[in-house]
Amino acid sequence: MAQRTYDYSRTHRALEIIAITALFSLVGAGMWRAWVHAGPGDGWWLAAAVFTGYLLADFSSGIVHWMGDRYGTESTPLVGQTFVKPFREHHTDPKGMTRHDFVETNGNNSIVTVPLMAAAWLIPATSTLGLFLFATVVSLAFWVFATNQFHKWSHETDVPAVVSFAQRTGLILGVHHHDVHHTPPYETYYCITSGWLNWPLHKIKFWSRAEAFVERVLGVPAWRDAVPAGPDPEELIQGESEPTKSPSLA
Repeated sequence: MAQRTYDYSRTHRALEIIAITALFSLVGAGMWRAWVHAGPGDGWWLAAAVFTGYLLADFSSGIVHWMGDRYGTESTPLVGQTFVKPFREHHTDPKGMTRHDFVETNGNNSIVTVPLMAAAWLIPATSTLGLFLFATVVSLAFWVFATNQFHKWSHETDVPAVVSFAQRTGLILGVHHHDVHHTPPYETYYCITSGWLNWPLHKIKFWSRAEAFVERVLGVPAWRDAVPAGPDPEELIQGESEPTKSPSLA
């Protein structure tokens, strides 16, 4: 495993292993609970919950990614070394995460998702609405867990055939799709689960407006990479279906 410059202690790794185990247990139990409480006409509601959870995971990944890229510094208490610094270094070495094993890749997402999944059990699943809400949270928890794995695959040059198919068909984050984010100045396409929300959020200028709102209300300006602007993101977005290669991945 490559040497890293951010804090990754044995204690943190142990916490990641515990979190992954707990999350899989909670998600598995949640799926069983939803199945047991589902009535004859609830199949469509469960399918809708899975889809809704996937969209929420994509949006959540964008929010977290945006915050890690734009706010805080390496010296920020609690999150500087374990959250902010890896995000910033990822732009310098995009393929660094491909040298992380399963635990390091997915551990942090599990740590933040376990409390969400545990809280989901407070939702009664005895009504159609309750079942839908509970199943949505279960779906969200699972896809949040999978997000960093999808992200890692988007930077690997050799992935299993089924993963490659899912990337090409847009079921999960695709390589060329994610290249748009890794083009200086790295100001768009933050969502990294499926990436489905990247285009609409880009079109409505969601991220730049969110940064303007944060600066106006909280007085906190967004941090920006000291790099020159690259190609127009619109050109890359329009050419997503063609083999493109961002400067960061060269």
